[in-house]
Amino acid sequence: MDAHRRPLFDGARRTDGSPGKHRESTFEFLNRVAGDYWEHPRDLMQQWLDHVSSGDEYMDLRNRLRSRDDDQFRSAFLELYLHESLLRAGYEVTIHPDVAGTSSRPDFSAERDGERIYVEAIAPGATPTAKAAAQRRAVLFDVVDQVPDLRFYLWLNDLSDGPRPPAAARLRADLTRWLSTLDPTSEIDLDRAATYEWTHDGWSATFKAIPAGPGPQRRGADHRAIGVYGHTRAGIVDDAPWIRKALTSKHRKYGDLDAPFVVAIGTYNFASDRWHATNALYGGEAYRLSETEASEIRAQPFRHPDGYFGAPPRWQNRHVAGVLVVNQLMPYHVQRAEVTLWRHPAPFRGLPRDLGIPAATVQIEGRQLDQQPPTGTAQDFFGLSDPWPPGEPWSGRTRYGLMRRG
Repeated sequence: MDAHRRPLFDGARRTDGSPGKHRESTFEFLNRVAGDYWEHPRDLMQQWLDHVSSGDEYMDLRNRLRSRDDDQFRSAFLELYLHESLLRAGYEVTIHPDVAGTSSRPDFSAERDGERIYVEAIAPGATPTAKAAAQRRAVLFDVVDQVPDLRFYLWLNDLSDGPRPPAAARLRADLTRWLSTLDPTSEIDLDRAATYEWTHDGWSATFKAIPAGPGPQRRGADHRAIGVYGHTRAGIVDDAPWIRKALTSKHRKYGDLDAPFVVAIGTYNFASDRWHATNALYGGEAYRLSETEASEIRAQPFRHPDGYFGAPPRWQNRHVAGVLVVNQLMPYHVQRAEVTLWRHPAPFRGLPRDLGIPAATVQIEGRQLDQQPPTGTAQDFFGLSDPWPPGEPWSGRTRYGLMRRG
């Protein structure tokens, strides 16, 4: 490594192999967690960062990756991922190239075989209000996880936020006192489990006590006390408006570029059917009902013209040749990120037939979506072992502290 470039991670000896805490940022966790398993994502991030040729760009990415703000971390890691992907696909990459007619500069210009593309990365984050609320809840989660009674796991059943972080000592003491009155040998019955409601200073939380059991099932001192997070309610999640808003925030920033323009957006949803992105780009799906002469009701599917790409014959945002959605990208399982290139149906400047990166491709043909799988695997593309990372993250325990049964 260049002597003038400081390494991404600290060089101190690591001894803490416990799972991440709720108040701990992604970088803070990776920087302190011990174990051979975690050396692999640390090494990978450093190797990718070393491939950034500019010292200034190296330090900018390093500083943002080291942020205690996960939004900053995810944004920087998405850029690092894209930079590495373009390099491995055979492009000559320029970070923040100059663009004629504007002082704004996209994240990347990439050239291969005489063809150039521009790439802009977006990783939208939470609002300051939402971040503050999440931090207050993180305090409560971490306090409860440190309850010292190892005979029980806790089921967080209901939760209402207070205006300030909860009183840590009081909450821990109240839960410990309640658990001391319970029988850890009682039969596990989730419906009839002992329940405790804690209220203080605007907070209200309801817990159920679940006996941890004897022997190897007993909760270890370094394991989380919360075994079930049941305080959130089921509902329909629609990320399409959020994706459209994120795209609109930057899509006209650089004017009329002289090469195809790709907007890469980092998302973190758990859907596997591309429903969110389909609605965001090609419009929400709906059905038009009609009645036949035989009094039969027929439902004909169609899409609303509210997609980012618009609808035929009035396509919109044609200066954006494609949107690359990178879902669930994290350093310790980069090969499992869901990467999909959504091609514009009628761009001003079309993308090359193959970008060379391991991404599924989606484009609309008439009223149908043509979906093509990646031509290769991310595992091979990034030269990762199988499995990767190799080894066990928690020394034979699951993340929530229960021993694995053989």
